[in-house]
Amino acid sequence: MQHLFFIASKIFDFLLSPLSWIILLLLIALFTKNKHRKRRCYRWAVITLIFFSNPLVLHFAMHSWETPAVRTSDLQGTYDAGIMMGGAIRYINGDMDRPVFGSGADRYMQTMELYYAHKIRHIIITSGSGSLYMTKLKEADLLAAQLKRTGIPDSVVLAESNSRNTYENALYTAALIKEKKLKPPFVLVTSALHMRRSLMCFEKQNISVIPFPVDQHSGKLMFTPDKLFIPSIEVMLDWDLLFHEWVGVIVYKAMGYA
Repeated sequence: MQHLFFIASKIFDFLLSPLSWIILLLLIALFTKNKHRKRRCYRWAVITLIFFSNPLVLHFAMHSWETPAVRTSDLQGTYDAGIMMGGAIRYINGDMDRPVFGSGADRYMQTMELYYAHKIRHIIITSGSGSLYMTKLKEADLLAAQLKRTGIPDSVVLAESNSRNTYENALYTAALIKEKKLKPPFVLVTSALHMRRSLMCFEKQNISVIPFPVDQHSGKLMFTPDKLFIPSIEVMLDWDLLFHEWVGVIVYKAMGYA
């Protein structure tokens, strides 16, 4: 059941992309013989492109959804562990035998900072393979090795490398916490965009966590042309992430995962 859910989530990611909608509308317009339908599809393709590439529209949507940032100094005392969600690695450079970091690298960097600031004693990395094909490459194992190469002791880093989605992150981390007899609450580190769904899943597993959102997409509104009016493909791709979270919350609740 969980495997089918994993495959279905990959398909939905494609269907929820505004770029996919635009391509579909253009294909219909290109091949249809109905002139009225052709004009209507072209019109809606242009409207969709303008709306979903506008940075101001995305800013307000992101700002309303993302969990507010927390200062490191706001964390009182030292916690037994910080839980770092996966998503930091974009792909694996096999020739160099090292991960290539993507936009989610902020999770990795901020977790390191929490450790060196003496806010957490252990780092739990929870992430298996998010790929349908490269299932043997486990992100948690790669990140754990990377952390150890930076000088963090082996005893500090704990890797949970079986999970493939947020629900499994919480499920398998709960088992690891019990095995290692770690004491709550734990600092949960993930993207501000992803924090709501993560909190729901960890609370479902009765894991007491303190949110530490990172990798904010909204931030402070800047009144410059590139942040207000100029279309951007990056903005359109960020909508993919936002739709993924919105639908993810709905589906997780329906499935009883959160």
